[in-house]
Amino acid sequence: MLTQSADAEVMLDGQDDLSGIYWTPPGEMERKCAHRNLAEAISGRNPDCIKLFAANAFEIPSAFPAGFLNVAIDTAAKEACGLYRISYDCIDYATRPEWFSCKDMDEDEVFGSVYARLEKLGVFHWYQEGGSPRQFMDGDAAESAL
Repeated sequence: MLTQSADAEVMLDGQDDLSGIYWTPPGEMERKCAHRNLAEAISGRNPDCIKLFAANAFEIPSAFPAGFLNVAIDTAAKEACGLYRISYDCIDYATRPEWFSCKDMDEDEVFGSVYARLEKLGVFHWYQEGGSPRQFMDGDAAESAL
């Protein structure tokens, strides 16, 4: 958290790592906008119990656009899955979503859990190191963005 000192200097509360990804507040997403990987993950589940959400992702500290986080929540099963999606060199890349329990979580907590899972896998390191997302994305799910 940012605080301000008496000298009007902005300081971080115990954190000096300004790297990673942050995202906008999640908004509901229509099924037709879901990436193929997310559509496959929710197939076979009761469509009346599935809520889809999307958020724009940005790199810290530059605020440069860094893709999207897409999440599906199965309200009946109390499970969620999510993916990271980015258009890079005119190709729409996405990770494979994996279902996990989201009992007692709100949408923000679900997004945080999806981000933590992706971060643990090293998905965002390509962006921070100036590489390509190909090594972390599902090659079968890359689609032309044109």
